[in-house]
Amino acid sequence: MRMVHAVGKWSSRFGLVFSEADEAGVGVAREIIRLTRPIERVECKGDRCVEAYFLPDLDAYLVGFNVDIIYFDFLDDFFDVESYIFLSRHKAEAGRKSLTVHHTGNPLNQAGHGGKPLELSISNSHLSKKLFKTLWRKAGEAGLTGEYDVTLEATHHGPTNLSKPLTFIEIGSTPIEWRDQRARRVIAETVIESIQDPPGEDYCVPVAGYGGGHYPVKHTKIHLEKEYCYGHILAKYAFTDGVKAEVILQTLEKNYPRPVELGIIEKKSLRSQLRKDLIRILEDSGVDYMFI
Repeated sequence: MRMVHAVGKWSSRFGLVFSEADEAGVGVAREIIRLTRPIERVECKGDRCVEAYFLPDLDAYLVGFNVDIIYFDFLDDFFDVESYIFLSRHKAEAGRKSLTVHHTGNPLNQAGHGGKPLELSISNSHLSKKLFKTLWRKAGEAGLTGEYDVTLEATHHGPTNLSKPLTFIEIGSTPIEWRDQRARRVIAETVIESIQDPPGEDYCVPVAGYGGGHYPVKHTKIHLEKEYCYGHILAKYAFTDGVKAEVILQTLEKNYPRPVELGIIEKKSLRSQLRKDLIRILEDSGVDYMFI
């Protein structure tokens, strides 16, 4: 593996990033390195970067930083890419074993875990669907689907201000799972396969989801089985303070490769007035909607 000196920003189609403090992210990164050839070690830039690699056959840089991944709001200083994929652990108090995909943002007026209040990142509906369908298949092939929940998560935490779309793919929810080499391999294989053959613009119909739990069962099923692909999903708790037009508009507009074309509403999880307020914003934006 030869060392390449860094000049300017790292320019490629994909930026794969992880935190050196994250066992799951480091483990997945090591698996990607093991499974990928050729690979070139790249000189780090700045004091946050710990290790960096270029994967020419994947048109991707793989870079580890020394801060928590939810605070990676500085990435645009390092990268000139089409999309980011964040390799990460997932934490949950219930300790459920999970393999998850989600986008980031703070739909409420608080930002306790990175990013800014009432700000959403740019979602990547097409890549999210490709990653999730591949993850579902790979987990099944590895015999993990009876042991791990393979699920989308609702939009949550930071970073929120990057100029390019980003998608998290995670292993949850305790150190036991973060160290599970089977899970690490499944995530690594999923990422490699998904960016080797990335989805085109006609891959699916971009949608946003509203309502449901943090692990949105109905939206996950649609994402997996139908022609729709999800950008942002706002769980029921995101409407605690009512329907915020500035957040709903971001779910529609801040999506790659094109704006959202349909809002999918889990009807029973949102009370009538919330649904009316939400539908008014969708209609005023020229976006159709459906109930599930």
